[in-house]
Amino acid sequence: MPSKKKKGIVGIEAAIVLIAFVIVAAALAFVVINMGMYTTQKSKEVMGQALNEATTALEVDGTVLGYVETGPKVTAIYIPLKVSPGQLAVDFNNTKIDIVLKIPSGAFSKINRGNDPSSTTLEGTVNLANLIPEATDAPNATVYIIQGDDDTVLEVGEKFMVVIALPSEYELTQYQSFTVEIRPLQGAPLVIERSIPPTLSPGEFTALG
Repeated sequence: MPSKKKKGIVGIEAAIVLIAFVIVAAALAFVVINMGMYTTQKSKEVMGQALNEATTALEVDGTVLGYVETGPKVTAIYIPLKVSPGQLAVDFNNTKIDIVLKIPSGAFSKINRGNDPSSTTLEGTVNLANLIPEATDAPNATVYIIQGDDDTVLEVGEKFMVVIALPSEYELTQYQSFTVEIRPLQGAPLVIERSIPPTLSPGEFTALG
């Protein structure tokens, strides 16, 4: 009898130890699995953010045009824009976006300074002749809302027109090239590179290739 009781006590102790091991192992497994899921989620967020930063949310919606005056020289550049498929909206408030122009005679940053698109909403058929900007001391960009509501945000289904005015000392002539960078607050900038064609007709709009 005494030996049997001793064996019973040992069995209970072994069971208690075994249960303790199981509980500890389960707790450690939960921690490991939880950390793995957290790491996977964070990796997914980082990859998504990197993808958004590497891709631009904007694209050219049509043909980039230039207005030709006597010379003949291009005195204004017209860039139609829309949101790229699957991308988020872009705020064109002049404090949220930077438009940079690079031409043979120099480079100009923040040429949209002070020009919010909310006050230039257009309705109906767009007549580009009404959008010919006046020349100033330096190139400047005005953003027109061609299709959209009254806010400064370019959303899916809407269309904005960036019009860049070139003063006389910065006008472009045949075969010259220019680059426009539209840098939103998030995502990669939209880079537009075009050249002035060899044939220019004063008083008309020409496609810039």
